[in-house]
Amino acid sequence: MLAVLTIAVIASAATAPIAHLSDQDLDAKIRTAHGTPDFGARIDALSKLFVGIPYGEGPLGEGQGIEPAPRWRTDKVDCQTLVETVMAMANARSLVEAKSILDDIRYAKAPVSFVNRNHFTEAQWLPANLEKGYFRDEAVSIDGNAPVETLVLHKAQWGKVPGLKRLESANIPEGKFAIRYLPLAEAKKKASSVEPGTILMVVREHDANRVVRISHMGFVVTGPRGLAVRHASTGDVHAVVDEDYFLFLDKQAEYRKWKVVGVALAMPLDATLRISQLGKQ
Repeated sequence: MLAVLTIAVIASAATAPIAHLSDQDLDAKIRTAHGTPDFGARIDALSKLFVGIPYGEGPLGEGQGIEPAPRWRTDKVDCQTLVETVMAMANARSLVEAKSILDDIRYAKAPVSFVNRNHFTEAQWLPANLEKGYFRDEAVSIDGNAPVETLVLHKAQWGKVPGLKRLESANIPEGKFAIRYLPLAEAKKKASSVEPGTILMVVREHDANRVVRISHMGFVVTGPRGLAVRHASTGDVHAVVDEDYFLFLDKQAEYRKWKVVGVALAMPLDATLRISQLGKQ
């Protein structure tokens, strides 16, 4: 069964719907989705367009400077840019507006620059977009006693980690940043409370050599056999896939070198008020 599923996903890589859409066609898809009142349904419909799109390391940048990758693309994604791009499209009334919203999600403030990008998910991306109204913390909504993990950031420490040296010129805040999460067993037990469209983020234990606590993210969607996680996988398929929700959580429990403690959850919201202010800034 797993072999058959893998072959089906690999075959879809060449037929991902968004790979065959012109800008005009994508604009029409965004406009159609905007007419759907159910925001979770928008997330599902638009993220489904990406199933089969290849995984790419750091696919988005500023179009120039330190990381000159384009500011918008749909031909490859990583786990976070998939979530960001779909959130932007779900909030937009057009492709042009989606590109503007994507910048607002990815950057703490104008101008768009490597320095101003939300690099750390826990310390920048999550709090910034919670404040802007793009989503709410859903772990607390599901369990008021959801435990907390804390990311501690001090440049003198994280600046010594080889993989993070590229961030030395960025505006990275100092201090402690809390993340509410559901332990893996609780995330399975409370699956019926996880609404389709929810952003699921993998939370790991402290590791000084890696620093970050959130290592992966995707959307919870309704699949043909129940809940699934739609994410840009770095596994054998190396593409956007739908993976059974419970199997996905079981897989997280198998990691030993960098243990997964649970999943953080965020509910995407219709950020109409925020978006109405973008042109006035």
